[in-house]
Amino acid sequence: MRATATALLAGMLALPAAQAAGFGPPEGTLPVYPLAVSVPAGALSPLLSSALFREASGPGAVPTYYLGAGVAGARLQIPDAPGATAWKVVPTRDCARLEPVPTSLLHTPTVQAVVVQQNPLPMECAAAFEGSCTSRDGTLRITTAFDGRRRTARVGGGFFGSEAPIDTTFYTGVRTLSIEHLPTRRVLRMQERLADVNGYSAPQTAIRYLPELQRVLLLGATEAQGVPQAHCVALPPAAAGVTPVN
Repeated sequence: MRATATALLAGMLALPAAQAAGFGPPEGTLPVYPLAVSVPAGALSPLLSSALFREASGPGAVPTYYLGAGVAGARLQIPDAPGATAWKVVPTRDCARLEPVPTSLLHTPTVQAVVVQQNPLPMECAAAFEGSCTSRDGTLRITTAFDGRRRTARVGGGFFGSEAPIDTTFYTGVRTLSIEHLPTRRVLRMQERLADVNGYSAPQTAIRYLPELQRVLLLGATEAQGVPQAHCVALPPAAAGVTPVN
């Protein structure tokens, strides 16, 4: 499933129904900035699917974060995928930038993939049609809510619609994805408009919270005319000790 992949509730259906449009641009009271992503020709993009990596230089030190697309990392003894790419997340005065780095850097012992159990955001964040979650440090609340109508229809199941009919829900209305900074109650919102479709966007892997940097990366969580977009959200100032900006 890509970062803003459409999740089909009835499994893999052969139904030629229109797909979800994806979430629109973020708006609200949290500062958000475009995040430039330079992808070499033939290389994988972090907006389609990427893993988060973390490097800590010592106890109490602010870690360095990396993104890897198609990179297995040091924990898995398997080769990288063709076109694998890697970026370092560099904090800036406004928010952050992605700096290309060799994929070999993510294979060094000091750089470790951020596994599900260590992710600052629980796995269920922004994964379901509706729901709410809170970051493990209690700073962010991510909520998906729907305003509209639903209808149930019987459709063919299986990859080609040739299996026994199953009940499927179709949605017409607006889904709102909210990211709330709980200490300040500032909120960022994105909306997805659905028109009698049985699919919806599930961008849980596209939202990356970097607590020590007080940044949130939206890596394809939103779309513009079907093209995934990248944004960086600058959270309000945290306690002293946040990494200096360049």
